[in-house]
Amino acid sequence: METPRYDEKQELPSPWEWIILTLFCAMIMGFGWIVYLLVADAPRYWDFGQLPDAPAESIYSSITPEKQRMPKRQIAPLPEAMPLPVVVPKGARK
Repeated sequence: METPRYDEKQELPSPWEWIILTLFCAMIMGFGWIVYLLVADAPRYWDFGQLPDAPAESIYSSITPEKQRMPKRQIAPLPEAMPLPVVVPKGARK
């Protein structure tokens, strides 16, 4: 059998093809696992305001719901979201 002159024509024996492919897949999965372990979950701060839970209160509903009071807020407003008192500097007009 003649040895190939060019690298493109050379072939690896069959088990090495599978070993390289398996190692490559294991490296990708290992990288994903390491990232999963090292990157912590961020705390979630969701405030969607007042959300009606009844399906009849949807804008896509075909039946108009009865008038009721607004639903309670699910999350209280954060203290940093409260407006600060207005401080007028000396000499400024009110």
